[in-house]
Amino acid sequence: MSVKYNILLRACDKVESVHKVKRPFNLNKLQTIKVSFYSMYQSLQGSQYKITIIGDDLSSKMLDFFRTFDDVIIDNEDLGSAAKSLQKQIDIALNIPDDEWVYMCEDDYLHTPYAFHYLSEFIDNKQYYIQTSGRKKNYMNRLIGDLSKIPLIIHPPDYPDRYMPPWKRLSFIFLSKYCHWRQISNTTHTLLLQSSSIKKFEKHIKASSILPSDSKLSEKVFGRIFFKNKALCVSPIKGLSTHMTEGVMTPFVDWDLACKQCISDMKKEGIWL
Repeated sequence: MSVKYNILLRACDKVESVHKVKRPFNLNKLQTIKVSFYSMYQSLQGSQYKITIIGDDLSSKMLDFFRTFDDVIIDNEDLGSAAKSLQKQIDIALNIPDDEWVYMCEDDYLHTPYAFHYLSEFIDNKQYYIQTSGRKKNYMNRLIGDLSKIPLIIHPPDYPDRYMPPWKRLSFIFLSKYCHWRQISNTTHTLLLQSSSIKKFEKHIKASSILPSDSKLSEKVFGRIFFKNKALCVSPIKGLSTHMTEGVMTPFVDWDLACKQCISDMKKEGIWL
């Protein structure tokens, strides 16, 4: 597969939860970061990747954990806020070659073992899967053009609230080899996109980092019905990752089993506690 991933993971184990929401499976923040990172790391095996940890005053235990991975770059300093951490992440992303993919990731997303395999297959064939303009011009073609020619952004989880008011709305659905992909228009700041897209939407992405504001990012960058000067944002069905926060976890995946498997493997490697 030809996709090259630049993983920019923002991590901070000093704050248990920004919104004071309980973590699943009785995990604390340090344990949540370990499980989330390990699941992503294992899923990346077989892919081309570079991982950079953007640490915000990480504890010695957290740093020791990341140092057990020889191919991981650790950039740790006392940033003091999620906004400054996100701004640093954006600055690093802007210096990555245009055609490479950047995974701007937060530290509390658990991934399936096959997440990056599915992502790579979809990205490698996106021109075919997303194409909306054929030989015969119909009303849809004239209205939206060819979606395969605009920037693509991928949000790997499948939040259950997207299927409830007020977020329930008409969406394009695309079929790839392994799963469906649903157009969405609201995300967190965990996104997979090409560096060229970050540069194209730099003004809006930087503006959304000030608070930070997920809604500002979504409003300014993602197309809904019209896509002029916008990006197409999609999420897989079933989701390939989940936010490790109770009440918003991706449905129809056994995350308890996935979590237990990661913990079991880390115990065998002596890096769990």
